[in-house]
Amino acid sequence: MPRGARITMEEKGQMTARSPEPYQPKRGLPDGTVCKGCGIVYHNKRWQIVEGSVAAQKGDVLCPACQRIVGEDPAGVVTLSGPYLAQHREEIMNTVKQQEVKHREKNPLGRIMEIREDNGGIVVTTTEDKLAQKIGRELYKSQRGELHYKWSHDQRMVRVDWTR
Repeated sequence: MPRGARITMEEKGQMTARSPEPYQPKRGLPDGTVCKGCGIVYHNKRWQIVEGSVAAQKGDVLCPACQRIVGEDPAGVVTLSGPYLAQHREEIMNTVKQQEVKHREKNPLGRIMEIREDNGGIVVTTTEDKLAQKIGRELYKSQRGELHYKWSHDQRMVRVDWTR
């Protein structure tokens, strides 16, 4: 390799360019826009939870999280399986729900869309890929087991498989 030549992460195959969030508006929204689905407010170029009378009025726009929920298009799918799950179901589900609460404090667009039973396992769908990753990571830290991530960069989606 010639001196001074650089290999970027993308050239090494370690990273690919992520597509932009498909549900974010191409142009910014007016400050104070309220989501008609959940009542969060677009303020300072971010969706935020605002306490009080501002959040009480509903707007005519859906935030990206509500758009994903309506369109049934998750950004994260967490699959929980294994015999350990049946024995510790309540504890594991508490961990999943606690991670959503923690994540929503920082980013109100990160939500659990659905929790459903599937062939003895549990499938959790989320509106954000980061929330799905956090759920998997926290289950691994607290319960051990096996954890696998599968990213789909072209669709901005992650599948997280946890088993024990």
